[in-house]
Amino acid sequence: MSGVISAIIILLILGVLITVHELGHYLAARLCGVRVREFAIGMGPAFFKRQKTDENGEPTGTKFSLRVFPVGGFCDMGEDEESDDPSHFRNKKNWQKVFVLISGSVMNFLMGFLFFLILYLSVNYIAMPDVINVEPEFPYADQIQVGDRFYSINGHRIYSYMDFRLFLDRDTEKPYTFVLERNGERFTVEGATRQVDGGTRFGFSVLDYEELTPSRSLWHAATSSVSFVRMVWITLGDLIFGKAGAGDLMGPVGMGGVVNDIISEENADAGDIALTLLQLAGLVAVNLAVVNMLPIPALDGGRILFLFISAFLMLVRKKPLNSKIEGYIHGVTMILLFALMILIFYNDIMRLIGL
Repeated sequence: MSGVISAIIILLILGVLITVHELGHYLAARLCGVRVREFAIGMGPAFFKRQKTDENGEPTGTKFSLRVFPVGGFCDMGEDEESDDPSHFRNKKNWQKVFVLISGSVMNFLMGFLFFLILYLSVNYIAMPDVINVEPEFPYADQIQVGDRFYSINGHRIYSYMDFRLFLDRDTEKPYTFVLERNGERFTVEGATRQVDGGTRFGFSVLDYEELTPSRSLWHAATSSVSFVRMVWITLGDLIFGKAGAGDLMGPVGMGGVVNDIISEENADAGDIALTLLQLAGLVAVNLAVVNMLPIPALDGGRILFLFISAFLMLVRKKPLNSKIEGYIHGVTMILLFALMILIFYNDIMRLIGL
């Protein structure tokens, strides 16, 4: 039964986030006077359609539809087609096109921020990277004191205890540069290494809790959004440079497994489960915002890249990129992305059954 509930939760999270994403495109298109042919929630056959008609009974304006499968959706502006219609997407100014294309990711990012804000307004405390103990034999005991707060590790800004653990566990083979704060002043500790107990610890303990006021909840919602964006970029970098493989990626099935673990945890009450799911939804929202802006054909970031390429070609040869060629590139890339999704789906299944 928990598996069914997990699937429903994941479908709801993805359904809301994708709908919000497409709504961002739709609202931006309307602001820029771009004609939207159809705004659909879900994929597959439509079971509900609505569209205005003119005085002659001909359909006009945007068609709104609900489709059978509650994952996905689209905002059809005919981006890959040519048209003489001044309200067509391709006939708008480049800044308007970019505005329409980035609005989906902006909405996802704002949705992630909203999830984090609700989370922090619902709890009383947040774990922070404050020093709570320093052992006398610690080589830097004369520099680091109880009450100091970590500001950065190796140049990476630290906003929370989660950030502290993330960057402390990376770059473990080289000395660390710590920047800490004490009474509003920052100071640097250079060349810190794990020297206590055979190199497994530094000789200080870090973990304290900050009481959350509404203003601090707002601050931590913003910094969590930024921090998760950075985490996505780090993961992408690990994939590019071979520190992680395709098997480490997780799709909807894998997320369903995570949700199942959350709701099946012993002694977890409904409130704790809801807060953990809020954090997961915020992470997924920010993830979608970042990934969709990657300069990959078929994604919004790829379409923006092609806008710049087309603008450059107009300057050089007074002729934009052929829309058919661009459409073919987006189509082929979409097939490759679907293949990647199938691979991720397969890996998720193998992970769930323990193979």
